[in-house]
Amino acid sequence: MSDLNAEFPSTFELWEFVLSFEDGSMPASSWNEHALAVIAVWYLFLLPPGDAMKRLELGLRRNQLRFSHRAGALGDGVDSVAEVWPRILRRVLGAFGEGDPLSAANRLMGSRSIDVWHERAA
Repeated sequence: MSDLNAEFPSTFELWEFVLSFEDGSMPASSWNEHALAVIAVWYLFLLPPGDAMKRLELGLRRNQLRFSHRAGALGDGVDSVAEVWPRILRRVLGAFGEGDPLSAANRLMGSRSIDVWHERAA
């Protein structure tokens, strides 16, 4: 996917993008917080959270060596998912809540997933 502002036309193209991250062939132009947020969402939808974090960590390490020399690259001083995770979460929340924490909170409160969380907490 050369145009980072374009949407993925299908699940197949999204999967290819994730695979490029996993095998270390992601283009340098794609190595940014937006890409990692997309990949994190993919993993979190398909895998248990622990497995998703492990896959993200492995891909991060694989690609970090390739891109750490770039000024302003994500690799600057980032050694683990724990360090990059807040950036990813901010991107996802920004997209989900359209930059408004009230909107994001209200969307979460209105979702069925919050009911499951309350049932488990009780």
